Order: sequence, then C-alpha cells, then structure tokens
Amino acid sequence: MSVNKITPKNILNHGKNKNKITLDNLLDKATTDNVSDAMKKVCGKNGVIRNVKPIDGKSKIVGKIRTAQTNSSDWGTGIKAIYECEEDEILLIDCSDDETAIWGELASQAAQKHGLQATVINGASRDTEGIKNLGYPVYSKATMPNAGYALNNGVINERLNIEGNVIVNGDYIVGDSEGVVVVPKERIDDVLEEVSNIKKFEQKLMAQMNDPDNRMDKILDID
Repeated sequence: MSVNKITPKNILNHGKNKNKITLDNLLDKATTDNVSDAMKKVCGKNGVIRNVKPIDGKSKIVGKIRTAQTNSSDWGTGIKAIYECEEDEILLIDCSDDETAIWGELASQAAQKHGLQATVINGASRDTEGIKNLGYPVYSKATMPNAGYALNNGVINERLNIEGNVIVNGDYIVGDSEGVVVVPKERIDDVLEEVSNIKKFEQKLMAQMNDPDNRMDKILDID
C-alpha cells in the first residue's frame, strides 16, 4: 500500500490546505462576521438577516435551508414544514412580524426528532427555557409569550425575499452569537474561499500589530 508514501507532490502540498475553510470547519475557524465580509466581496451584499440571534446566545449552525413563510397568527405552517425537511437541514421561516410567537418547545422537540439541525425564524419564538433544555438550536428576532393558531395558511418550499436576500431551498445559512448570514448555494465555494483569504489577512494584520512600533491606521493606509 502507498497511503503513507512520501512523494514530491506530497511534499509540495504538505500543509497547503491546512488552513482552508470548508463547510465542515467553518465555525471552528471563522465567524459570521467573516462570512458577511466575504459575501460583501463576492456578492455585493452582506447576506445578513438583521436582529435574528440564537435564543441561547451561543448556538452555532451551518447548513442547507428549507424555506417556509407565514403570518404571525399561524404556527401551523412551521409544524408542516418540519416534515418537508431532510435530515440536517435548517428550517428558515419568514414571518410577517414578530408580535406573536410562531415556534416553541413542542415544535422544537418535533424538529429535533425529525433530524433537523436548527430552526431560524424571521419573527418570534417562545418557550425559551424549554428549548434551551432540549439543546435544539433556535434563532429568532424576538421572544413573545403569546401564540396564534394552527392555521397552516402559509407556504413551504417557495422563494423568499428577506431584506433583499433572495433565498431558495438549498441555499446555506450560517449562524453564531452575532446573528445569521445567508449564502446562495451557487456562490458557497467562492464565499468559503474568500473567508479563507480574510482569515489569512487577519492573521497577518495581528502579527504586524504585535510590533509595538506599528499602528493599525498606518498598516491599513487609513489617511
């Protein structure tokens, strides 16, 4: 077997991809800040859905999106959407407003049981402590004690437009304590490559700033 055979090619490539950012290591090596900066460079927009944060303050998520959209009087569409999801997908629900919760502990338990990775709500959730005890990642714009009805009068698997971000099934969403960033599936490789470039730049800048004689404004040529 030649699995461990040392060749000129192996020597040349040794360590070459050690710092490469991939979907598997993205949240170990980078943050949503980096992803947003990369989106701005690659796509001309930052990909952020404003004010949506993890209800536990610390969850990290990265994965493919399954879309749903409804109004704040309806929590039934979110329940139905759970069973449209494939394993490890992230359910993204766009809600008309955040005045009424459309997601809670029982929905989270059902989603966890079905194999979803997380739920992201551009709207309100409730049952915060119960969801935190489940260990199921939920992101929302607000938390409210009141809920609507199981109307199921929304839509699932349709194109969304949230704050100028056009989102379809299979696009990616990245989340951490700062918030969430959406990345179009056709640009994910370009964005990951740019995140790698950003991290290299940051590391170089930090090394330069370790010199007590260096000033950040001078290093960056800020006039």
